[in-house]
Amino acid sequence: MKLLKFNFVFLPLLALVLGGVAYVSRDLIEANARAQVLEVARLIMATANSSRLYTTKQVAPLLGHKNFKLQTAISEFQKTLNDLPREVDASIPKDVHYNSAKKAYLLGQQKVLDAQKELVDSVKNKPEDLLDEEFHPESVPAFAATTIFHNLPEDPYRNYSYKEATLNPTNPEHRCTDWEADIVNNFRKNRDQPEYRGSRATADGAALILARPLKVGNVSCLTCHSTPDKAPPEMLKVYGSANGFGWKLDDIIGAQVVTVPLSVAVKDADRTWNQLTNWLGFAFLGIAIVGNVAMAFVFWRRG
Repeated sequence: MKLLKFNFVFLPLLALVLGGVAYVSRDLIEANARAQVLEVARLIMATANSSRLYTTKQVAPLLGHKNFKLQTAISEFQKTLNDLPREVDASIPKDVHYNSAKKAYLLGQQKVLDAQKELVDSVKNKPEDLLDEEFHPESVPAFAATTIFHNLPEDPYRNYSYKEATLNPTNPEHRCTDWEADIVNNFRKNRDQPEYRGSRATADGAALILARPLKVGNVSCLTCHSTPDKAPPEMLKVYGSANGFGWKLDDIIGAQVVTVPLSVAVKDADRTWNQLTNWLGFAFLGIAIVGNVAMAFVFWRRG
């Protein structure tokens, strides 16, 4: 009878304690899983920003420096050509004695001058033809960041994505979807907001969204995105003149959007919690048995 009364109090209390542990543990396990996914998203974002910075500080100046060096060389070449003689030298070398040789000498000198004049005119009139006017997408930070991410192996990163979602992009692939446009417009309304975190349902399950605003922070961006007449001609040939213009300094024109699947992390969290509850169940049985044996021994000694 005493043992029954003991179990009437002990077992519900034990179940309540272990149940509370299981309940709190589930929240902690899920929060930890989401924190790990968020950390992966932050790593992707940091990698993208690193590639953007490298492109801006290393790749783009290198291409620009190459063109600057060529311009300098052309300028120096023009100066050299300007110093060349413009007329045939009438003075004949003393070692030329025959009329036929004199005529050949003067004729040869005239041909050299004609060829020289043609070269001078071509360099003077169209020096830009010698310059590198090709559009290099590799010098564009957005192109570099997205290309590097897309080169990741599809497995296990099939459901991971990085996109520079833009309201008015040059490249149509960067155009915002409806839900991405909502994020961008939220950044435009709340300019002090550093980032957005959320989740959304996808065909492959829930996904975590991490986004940060894209701002026109450098005047050099306006070279390609202010008006079509200022943009590189080769860029217009590739993307046309209808989109990607009208940007202004300090405008928020888009957002860096990282998508990381939550489904795997949630499944791992559920598996961990199920294992924990199993162990708590075994602990409940073990404690109940040991407690009953101990109390039975105590009651027996007293009785």
